[in-house]
Amino acid sequence: MYPEFLELCGFEPEEIKQEEPRVRRAFEILDIGPEDVDKATERIKTYYDVELIGIRKSLGIWVKELIDMVLAKEEGKKIVYASFPPTYQMVAAMTSASSDIYCVIPEVILGVTMNCIFTKATSILEAAEKHGLAPGLAFCSYLQMRLGAIAKGIIPVPDLVVPSCLMCDQSPKVDELLHEVYGVPVAYADHLFGSGGSEWPDDISPQRVQYLATEIRNAMEEFGNLFNHEVTESEFQQATEKEAALFNASLGLWELMKANPLPLRINDLNMVTEIPAACSGRALREGANALNLLCKELAKRVEDGVGVLEKGAPRIMAAMVPYDPSILSIFDELGLAISVTSQVPSPARETTVSYNSVWEQVADLILRRRGALYSGLAYLSQARDLAKLNNVDGVILFHHIGCRQYNTWLLKAKAVIEKDLDIPVLIFEGDYCDTRDYNAKQSRTKLETFAQIVKTAKASRKGNK
Repeated sequence: MYPEFLELCGFEPEEIKQEEPRVRRAFEILDIGPEDVDKATERIKTYYDVELIGIRKSLGIWVKELIDMVLAKEEGKKIVYASFPPTYQMVAAMTSASSDIYCVIPEVILGVTMNCIFTKATSILEAAEKHGLAPGLAFCSYLQMRLGAIAKGIIPVPDLVVPSCLMCDQSPKVDELLHEVYGVPVAYADHLFGSGGSEWPDDISPQRVQYLATEIRNAMEEFGNLFNHEVTESEFQQATEKEAALFNASLGLWELMKANPLPLRINDLNMVTEIPAACSGRALREGANALNLLCKELAKRVEDGVGVLEKGAPRIMAAMVPYDPSILSIFDELGLAISVTSQVPSPARETTVSYNSVWEQVADLILRRRGALYSGLAYLSQARDLAKLNNVDGVILFHHIGCRQYNTWLLKAKAVIEKDLDIPVLIFEGDYCDTRDYNAKQSRTKLETFAQIVKTAKASRKGNK
């Protein structure tokens, strides 16, 4: 069944034969028919570098996780939905707790598969709009994907939801809606935003670390009580090591993206660097291998001087980018080399406070790894430092229209980066998952103008040396 599609997604011949009944059943629930698969096959060939086995295996992780998620209830699993951005280590611990428990961040899986591959997100968004997240009110399409898929019955109602509350203030309210409508228990892992952020990342607030650590521990206790499976500190530590292996595999990719010419296009980069953000069963089991394989293939390209754009193309940092591959491909067409995105973590630094419990150690790591999870000022500092460290020629700050948190600091970040680094910055409006109001044709004009500004500025700097 659909052998060409599955081969493009890295399925081995025996795997195709073994998984055929599950693929058929999942696609039936998702209303994915032969025409949809044919279209998805052509999209993969068009937008992804399937000559690379690591890319094929990475695509396979997303497709397999979609199938696992859709069939989890039928296959007898107890289901936990975590929210984005998650406490990755907590998701890893819940995923690893028992083979009978299935934990996933549904909006991430749906965002990649139903947008990038199958282009069937619109009906899910419309279902959410009919079930509480009304149109025209700029609700985050990530949360609409989460609610809409449950309302449509294409993913099962969970047995527990765990909103991380690390950044998004809408996620806990949507999970409260799931509780009221479907009776789903909610284990909140709350977060403090009680400091300005100037202390990040060298001297972050111990109060914030301890508060987040307590919330993580309490949420894990609620998880244990509900499923009669206590997660000990030792088990939690083992799960964090699995998450670290996945995370560390992505670091080699970022090093390779510093090569000139650029070895990988933005669509491929965006898809594979979302795998650590999934941090679910397939990602933990297969993600590190896929990423390490891809790094080996890209290292060969770098060694041979092979690139996807011409050598010397302007290098761009993109802080968040939409899922739609037809929009991202415009960057390549315009000769803009997206070499770094906001998925790159802050460089590791020595901590000024030692923590004894694994809960506090994880909370400290979370708050240091990404400035956006600490404060607006920390996000701004991290974006500027990443742009400077990677010596980029321009920055694109994606304005996801439904994210109230990110939208509070974009204008300030643009002003600071332009002033401090003297490079062009574009605020690029759009939506992660909703293509009804934003499309490639509309985006091209703005990106063409930005590309010309970047190339002119780069040539001017080169001429002044």
